[in-house]
Parts: sequence; structure tokens; C-alpha cells
Amino acid sequence: MNVFKKYRINSIFFGSFFLFTLLILIIIILFSYRYSANQIVETTTEHQKNNLYRLSEELGSNLKTFQDYSVILSRQQMFREVISGRQSSGTTSLTNDFSNVIYSVPAIHSVEIYMNSPPVDNVQYPVRYFELDEVYEAEWYKDLENISYSWLGTRDVETMAGQHSVISLGRKINSSRGELQSMIVINLDPVTVESWLRKYHEDSHMVLLDEKGSIVSSTGNNDIGDEQYQELIDFSHTEETFFDSPSQDQLQIDNDIIVTTSIPAVNWTVMEVTPYEDIIQGSKEMARTLIVIGFLATIIVLFGTMFLTKKFTDPILELTKVMKSYQLTKSRVSLPSGYKNEFGELFNGFDELTNRVEELYASLDEQHQHQRKAEIKALQANINPHFLYNTLDQINWVAIEKGNIDISRMIELLGNMLRIGLSKGESIISVGDELKYLEYYMKLQEIQLEDRFSYTIDSPREVLDYFIPKLTLQPFVENAIIHGFRDRREGVVKLAITEEDFQLKIEISDNGIGFPTNTNLQKENDLGGYGIKNVMERLHIYYGEKTTMSIDSNDKGTSVFILIPKVNDKKLLSG
Repeated sequence: MNVFKKYRINSIFFGSFFLFTLLILIIIILFSYRYSANQIVETTTEHQKNNLYRLSEELGSNLKTFQDYSVILSRQQMFREVISGRQSSGTTSLTNDFSNVIYSVPAIHSVEIYMNSPPVDNVQYPVRYFELDEVYEAEWYKDLENISYSWLGTRDVETMAGQHSVISLGRKINSSRGELQSMIVINLDPVTVESWLRKYHEDSHMVLLDEKGSIVSSTGNNDIGDEQYQELIDFSHTEETFFDSPSQDQLQIDNDIIVTTSIPAVNWTVMEVTPYEDIIQGSKEMARTLIVIGFLATIIVLFGTMFLTKKFTDPILELTKVMKSYQLTKSRVSLPSGYKNEFGELFNGFDELTNRVEELYASLDEQHQHQRKAEIKALQANINPHFLYNTLDQINWVAIEKGNIDISRMIELLGNMLRIGLSKGESIISVGDELKYLEYYMKLQEIQLEDRFSYTIDSPREVLDYFIPKLTLQPFVENAIIHGFRDRREGVVKLAITEEDFQLKIEISDNGIGFPTNTNLQKENDLGGYGIKNVMERLHIYYGEKTTMSIDSNDKGTSVFILIPKVNDKKLLSG
């Protein structure tokens, strides 16, 4: 049903103009809300990252200090004589010495000493003695079995007031023959760790994870241990730290924004959990204000639309009335006078106006086409390749000065890719340039994936001068790297180009995980999404039925075979 044919023009004009204005107001409100919310989230998380960065360095320094305490205590002469049996009467002095250290460092809760023939243990003292054989039965000993010291996570120790939770650091003391002679465990008070977490974020929910992904300490009321945060705990297992510099990340789980920072000194992770609703509260207030303003504006638009509708439609309704009442046998009814605009022209000659409108539309369409071409040329002119090359070159020198050789190499490869990729706006390049572009790309992947990726390119010199659509081969290699090697296997990509009569045969193979070959290739995510689908469509556009492509895939890898005609004249494809 065509509403423009069924309903009166004043109703259509009023309704469409009003709804269009209302829609614009709704779009403005939604856009303002979303934009402000994103900006607030971005600003908040950036601020949190800066604070977490400083906090991670301080936490690392504090925890490293406790590691140093364990070394100092384990090297005391009295302690060495007691655990070796040379000073059996010196346990009282040892207890006093260790107790003085504990009392002078409020963060240390207690010290546990495991040794052969320990003295009688007294729960009243912060220094406890246990049989060395108990170490082998402890579940936490597996963390120390092959190393000299390790953080043991949270434990419960017995005190005069009952069980008390502590964070423990264990250090082994071996004899000169390499046998376990003693074990010293320093227990850190969790309250002290929680006070460290609150230093920069008094009201925030902070969580500290050890290297095993276990929660060491936290603030706030959020239940971090729930399954909904398993993704966050898994992140702490896989995050790597380079050059002793804290690495950072952020993600959103359910309705919380999570900002994480590693602690390189102990390979721990500290994170801040902020409810998304708390961050965007200001955006909601602004949205409510805009809704009120929008409602008032809608009322104004309503009456304004009614007024404009009447002014615009009255002359047309008058003309319609005259046209309906016009008869040859009756005298001509005079139309309203005084209109010196388009309405006046409409009254003076409707037929002539119709012809002029058609000419006007044709002229506007032509003008629009010219304007569109001019805009495209203007946009293309804004892309200045020399600016990109110079900028990359400057970044490259900065990377070299800072000693980031890999980054420098990656920037250099990216610059080479841009030189070929831009190609002065040309879409057809030589096979040699296409292979150079692909080689630069795979060298980038070699640097990124380190020893997990390698490649070979086998092409005779004779095929390098033929022409091919730009970026034909790269999507297949990208698909192999992203999807074929996603199980972190060592990937190998091989590319070979050979001549067969009047055609070039291209074979791209990998040792990836493969995929079902009976999958409907028209789906969006098949074979890496639109990249390979786009290549297939472009090859058919340029070569028609003269090009073919087949895919062979199993759990040992994927091979792509492409046949295209030999073209040694660029004009044959550019035309």
C-alpha cells in the first residue's frame, strides 16, 4: 500500500516531517549517550591503568623485599648452626633473633622452620618449629620440589587465636651435598597486602593473583572466585611479561570493566574490577536531561510542523480544488493571486512546470555525479604516500635509538608493504611485486610468532613479469596463520608458482588444523571471512571462466590451487 497515493498530502507532510524530526532527536540522544559513555570508560580505564602501573611496581618491590628477607634469615650464622646440629642450645637465641625481625617488620606474620630434631614448638611465639619430614607431606611442597624458593599462595596457620590466613614464601636450605637440610617459610599478613592494594584505590575492588592464577588478596565485595571471572583468571596464566616491564590489558566480563597489570618481579597479576554501571552513571544523567529537552523540543516541533504544513499545503489544496471543479462548459475559476514563488508558477502553468521539474532533476543528477567524482578525487588526494613513508621512517629511527630492533624491522617491512600496496592507486601489479608484498607480510609474521612460523616461496624468474590483481595471495596466507595455526603449533606455509601452457598454477599449502571442505563457502566466516571470498570474486571479474580455484583440507593441513591465465600486458586487465 502506497501511503503517498492513499492519504491526503497535508497528513503525509505533517506525519513524515514530525516523525523525521523526532527520529533525528532520538538518534542525537542515543549517539550522545553512547559517545559520552565510551569516552568516560576510556578515560576511567586509562586512569586505572596508570594507577595500577605504579601499584604493580610498588607491589613488586614489596614482595621482592620479602624474598630478600628469606635470604637474610636463611644465611644467619645462628640459624645455620642450629639446623646443622652444631648449636643445639642456641634455639632460644635463634627464636629471639627471628622474633625481633618479625616485630620490626609489621608485614611479617610469622616464620616456620622445618628441621631435623626441632625444639619443642610453642604457639605463643611467632617462630614455629616442625619436623622436616612434614615438608614432604605438605601439598605446597610440590611448588618447591625443583627450585630453591617460591611463593606458596594463601595458607592457614595455627595461632593462639585459632586458624589465621597468611600468604607464604618458602625457601629450601640444602646441605653441601645437595640434600634438603631445612625449610624456612615466611608468612605475610594478608591485611598488610590488602592495605597495599588500597593505597591507590581506596574504594575500588582490587584483586591480587599469584603466578598460578590463585587469589592472594582482594578488596571490595565482588565475588572474584566465581565462574564468571574464570576468563580473567585464565588471562593471568597466559599473560607474558617482557624486559621486566608490567604488561597491561582490559576486558569486560558481564557488567564489570576489568583492568589488569602484571607484576614482573614475582610474575603475579593485580587487577581492578569496576561495575560498568558506576562508570557510565554520568552518561545516564546526561541522557535523562537530553530526553527532557527532547520532549520539550518535540512539542515545539509538533506545533511548528502543523503551522508549516498548513502554509505549504493550502496552495496545493486550492489548486486541487480548482482542478476538480474545472469544466469546459463553465467559466474558469480564478486561482489565488500574489504568489511570486513556485506556487505562483504552478498556478500560471502546471504543464510547463512539470517539464521544467524533469529538466531540473536531470540537471541535479548530473551535477551530483560530478560532485561525487570530485569528492572521491579529493579524498584520494588526501592520502599522501610520502607522508606515510616519512612518518614510518621517523618511527623506525626512534625504535632503533631505543634498541627495539624487532619493532624497527617490523616498521621497515610495513613501509615496504605500503609502497607495494598503494601502488600509485593501481589495482594491477606484477607477480614479482605481489610476491614481494607477500614475503614482507610473512616476515612480519615470523617476527611476531618467533620460532613458530616459517615459509618458502618457489617461483621461476619467468613468471615474475606477468600481471595479477593486487592482494590476490595474501588473504590465503593470512587465513592459514589465523585459523590453521590457532592451536599454537609450529606452522609452515609453502607457496609455489609454475607455468602450464597458457596458465599460471599457484599452490598455497600449510600444515594447519584444516577445516571441513563441504562447508558452504558463501557464509561470511568461511575460509577467513570476506578476504578470500573477495579474492574469488575479483578473479572471476578479471578473468571470467578462465580462472579456477580448488581447496583440499584435512587435519594435516590445507592446500589451495589457483589457475589464472598468463597476462603480460597490464592494459588487458586494467581495461
